[in-house]
Amino acid sequence: MASYKYKGRDNSGKLVEGLLDVDDEKALIEKLGQMNVTLVDFSSVRSSDPTTFYFGKVKRREVILFTNHLATSVEAGVPVIQAIGDYGAETTDLRFRKIIGDVERQVLSGTTLSDGMSKHPEAFSERYTAIISTGEATGNLDQVMRDLVHFLEWQEELTAQVKQASIYPGFLVSMIIGVIVIMMTFTFPKFIPVLKGFNVELPFPTKVLIGATEFFQNFWPFMLIFVIGFITSYKVTNRSQEGKYFWDRVKLNLPLTGKLLRKILLSRFSHYFSILYTSGIGIIESFQIIRRVVGNEVLRRAIGRCSESVEQGGSIYDSLKVETIFPPLVLRMIQVGESTGQLDRSLNKVSQYYDKEVPASVKKMFSIFEPLLILAMGAAVLFIAMAIFLPVYKLTSNIGMNR
Repeated sequence: MASYKYKGRDNSGKLVEGLLDVDDEKALIEKLGQMNVTLVDFSSVRSSDPTTFYFGKVKRREVILFTNHLATSVEAGVPVIQAIGDYGAETTDLRFRKIIGDVERQVLSGTTLSDGMSKHPEAFSERYTAIISTGEATGNLDQVMRDLVHFLEWQEELTAQVKQASIYPGFLVSMIIGVIVIMMTFTFPKFIPVLKGFNVELPFPTKVLIGATEFFQNFWPFMLIFVIGFITSYKVTNRSQEGKYFWDRVKLNLPLTGKLLRKILLSRFSHYFSILYTSGIGIIESFQIIRRVVGNEVLRRAIGRCSESVEQGGSIYDSLKVETIFPPLVLRMIQVGESTGQLDRSLNKVSQYYDKEVPASVKKMFSIFEPLLILAMGAAVLFIAMAIFLPVYKLTSNIGMNR
């Protein structure tokens, strides 16, 4: 079966075009005849291989540029299918070009843009396609895309800041782990017989170091099995809703990182809610969409309870305030917006607040991590030095006293 891009005229003489999958040209003419369309022109289109495997994900920057291009084109009155084709011809990313080509063919065949994109999760996430779908449903695709571009650019900038801020702490952590592993494996085992041969009462740090080294030597296979088992159990249990709820709750209660994760989740909530509500989606339907794309089971369940409360006639503010995950700032802004009839503006203000607050929290967290890691490295070095040199000092002191 081949794919054919066609142009034809219906019974009223109107020009129509599209894409059909048929066996040959004769079958194309017969199919169009059944659709009451007279063929004017056609061309063969190379079909995409549905079994194609994409290594990794398409860069977010490429998706941002594509979304911005679509938003600009739709605002200017350019048909979506033409805008997709134009970008596909311009992009230098061959993998993304192939994806865009497949989306174009699916839209030509009558599939919605969001459905065509959903076939390629390596480029378009579920969150992305859900928001595009709301834009199509409400007829505000250009505005939804503009808001989506802003959100994606914020995410890109935040990711870059996290990567930049984590380079030095990551280097320190790697150094600490590397030094401990090397010393426990190669260095300390050679010192243990010497230290035990001093025939003096070993200091506490030395006993701890010897015990830790012997434990590491004797039980490292079990430690490795434990780590692998923990990772495996995490992945397995995280597939169920209850398991995911447990781990997501643990993440939210971690020191330092838990507060940052909570702010990132609330930022997602406010951005998605703002985009959906501004595009004309109702409160309950917006909550249902956000539940699917928020990415955290704790927040997902909280939004579900809020949705049920609003559906039963409760206000948004009253529904959210009983959930501990929503801070007073978010609640106050939603209360003001709901009471004044300007909820879209209030949600936009909340989004703007988190646009600044989350990056500031990232910088603050890593500014705390760095001195803590330096202190940890210094303490480790001091402890090792004491464990090695205190017995030597004690031995030389005993020798001096015996003289």
